[in-house]
Amino acid sequence: MLGQGWQSQWERVGRRLEDVRAVYTGAPRGTDAAVDLVLSFLETVYHLKDWLKNDPGSRLTSKAVEDLINSSPVLQVCADLANGSKHLKLNRTRTGDLSTTIARNDVEVSVGTGTSAHRFCIASGGTEHDALQIAENAVDQWSGFLSTRGLI
Repeated sequence: MLGQGWQSQWERVGRRLEDVRAVYTGAPRGTDAAVDLVLSFLETVYHLKDWLKNDPGSRLTSKAVEDLINSSPVLQVCADLANGSKHLKLNRTRTGDLSTTIARNDVEVSVGTGTSAHRFCIASGGTEHDALQIAENAVDQWSGFLSTRGLI
């Protein structure tokens, strides 16, 4: 946990991505739990930046990490949703849209199974994005970044 290297946060990102995938395919506990899992992913994937910057073993500069986020619309959406979730409201934005939010939830209830499959729509900058697609793309962005630097 604490005191471990950035790799432990990267592994956590993978587990949270699996949680989001489960939300989309059908999971127990309803909408509130599904929203919690999506927000947990967004916070985890965004805060990977802090683990990379604070772990000397990553050999990454703060500038390199911030440049990735600043050049990635997907990671900017994650940043805005993570910060909005963490602080109740978004005061500073990476996307340029202080109203970036999870705007809609479509749900399919599997009667008799106790599960439901959710699809969340994220609204930002006048565009709607599927939350699972944002999650998959965010992991791809980080994976490419880490790979080109020989870290994974």
